[in-house]
Amino acid sequence: MKRLHLFAVSLVLVSSGAWAWGPSTHAYVSSCVTDGYNLDVLFGAMLPDCCQIIRDNPTEAYHFNQLTHKEFDLLAPSALATGFKTHNGEWGADLYAHQIFSSTPMDIYSVQVIHQLMEEFDVDASTGENVLEMCVDVQMRLIIGPEWGMLLKQAANASGAEHEQAMVDAYAAELATRSGLTQQETEEDIRNAVRGFKSLVIAFGEQLQLSEAEIHEQIPPLLAIYLQCDEATAATYYQRGIELTADVMPELERICGLIQLEMPNAQEGEDTWEGEYEGEGEGEPEVKVVDFCEAFQQVYENPLLQSLDPEFAAFVELLNPATADLNGDFYVDTSSGMSIMVTGNGMLDSANELGLLGHLLNHPEPFHSGIRSTVIGRDEALTAWLANLAQLNRDIGPMASVLASAVPGLQKVLAGFLTLGDGEFSVTSAPTPEDPDAPIIASGSGSFGLVAALFATLDGMIAEELGSGFANPNLRKEDYVTLAPFLPDSDADGDGFSNKDEYDYFTPDICDGDGTKRHKGNDLTALYTAAALNYRVCPDCDWYCSDCTNPHGGLYEAGEDACLRVPGAFAEGTPFDWAKAGSGPLFGDRYEGVDCYNLRIYNLTEADSGTYVCTYGNEADTYNVRITVAESLPAASRTGQAWLLLAVLVAAAAFALRVRKPAKLNQD
Repeated sequence: MKRLHLFAVSLVLVSSGAWAWGPSTHAYVSSCVTDGYNLDVLFGAMLPDCCQIIRDNPTEAYHFNQLTHKEFDLLAPSALATGFKTHNGEWGADLYAHQIFSSTPMDIYSVQVIHQLMEEFDVDASTGENVLEMCVDVQMRLIIGPEWGMLLKQAANASGAEHEQAMVDAYAAELATRSGLTQQETEEDIRNAVRGFKSLVIAFGEQLQLSEAEIHEQIPPLLAIYLQCDEATAATYYQRGIELTADVMPELERICGLIQLEMPNAQEGEDTWEGEYEGEGEGEPEVKVVDFCEAFQQVYENPLLQSLDPEFAAFVELLNPATADLNGDFYVDTSSGMSIMVTGNGMLDSANELGLLGHLLNHPEPFHSGIRSTVIGRDEALTAWLANLAQLNRDIGPMASVLASAVPGLQKVLAGFLTLGDGEFSVTSAPTPEDPDAPIIASGSGSFGLVAALFATLDGMIAEELGSGFANPNLRKEDYVTLAPFLPDSDADGDGFSNKDEYDYFTPDICDGDGTKRHKGNDLTALYTAAALNYRVCPDCDWYCSDCTNPHGGLYEAGEDACLRVPGAFAEGTPFDWAKAGSGPLFGDRYEGVDCYNLRIYNLTEADSGTYVCTYGNEADTYNVRITVAESLPAASRTGQAWLLLAVLVAAAAFALRVRKPAKLNQD
């Protein structure tokens, strides 16, 4: 396939109505799903539509479209592939864009808006969909600001030969089989399609950086060309489309949440690639103080435990991090075989009860992943944790280092229970060097009771095997710092509801089989550990983050009210913490939602200009947005907020660039 001029390609794309969600929307969805701004992910999310570059062979173009949108998992694992997956038409973003053409369409946002446009203007579904898609991309520009265009341009510029090769490796052979072309021909076509698409996105990103006034002036006439109607009609469609899509963000966030269910590890990058995201707010990941899911998993899978006699299988299974609930009432009797009865206290230990402690320890001041506890602070918890871990190793004695190597994670599990510190125990019988065959008979309750009973009952057995037991087999509760706020009947965040109340109401965290903690279930309700440490989230509390219309960064006029929003899909109870760069946390009646995804700033002054930073989520990610407050704005900049229609604007920009800088257009 010969390479087409960018201008010509753009015009053809415009006339064909080729786009689903626009490139900007696809890029946004990918950033939401992965909770970051990795450039390869962003470009990958847009890339499936590169099939539209192939125009001189409809058969080849059709099959390439089918491959990129339905067989999206053929790409080798990479950041590009992660973004690529979010686009697909099976369960990705495109599934929710084209429902209007389904034989049994879902009753979802896109269908509702398109039907509304069809009824009001007596247009067909294709016209309604085109207006919807354009206006949704407009809303992306309004919310994020011109820096979004810069980011998309950077994403395209970062794409190179490795991405071309990845697409060739994934699709060239199968495309040749389906289209009847040689593989050499399909390889060339795919490379040219990726290069042409890259050029389109670069020009597209440049257009997104125009001022809102410039963009607004050009939309109606260009939309008229796109829809093949007069300019006045196009302006009417556009204005109504903007009105109807003003509330699109909850729908995009819903879509992101659904895609995340299909890609549960995308936020950590585990689905496809290793490494951190690029973009604002990046930084080295914090080293966690303790991960109880990981610690339990290490103990549960330890070969030493797995090699125990079969009669101990029930005991080993009690340590499964996905189901472990050890610190209720317990009774152990080995008089006639192994008999273990553990009733638990109704709260899963590793991801929840101990996870509450871990959650606080792993989020440093001044932001505690939404923690607004009036009961306990992170510094207090960290001091107690370190003291208890040290005391535990002293009680273990010289074997502590050996035990850490032989059974990694065990000390952390034991220290966690000791930090909770509730309960008592009694030992009726235990092996001793004098009577090594004596049965173990012990009972008790609570976290301290469990650990203390283990020490008391196992000391003699260990002494017989190793020649010496624990340095102190008789643990004393007073030697450990007990953090009572983490106990089930306590109230860690001071909201008037016990930890157990919040555990029963909200969604428990769970541990995956690889020792990582994740959200349980397919809904987006609050996680227990986040809710139990945030006094603003409780069983009878309304979800405290209310939406505001037209959130965006950029230019404001003095006296206006600003609304800034963290993009993405968030579970109820997700913690947020807004601050102004260089000034610190926000205080006063002029600020509303400092602990929400939406931040309102009332009655702006020029002094409010600057960058606002929101730290959010369980991993303390950051989102930056800048506003500039001017004493007055030209009327044109406030009458409409929009950007140029993708394909037509790209065509215009590309044509101008081609005239001025032909060498740049041909460098790829």
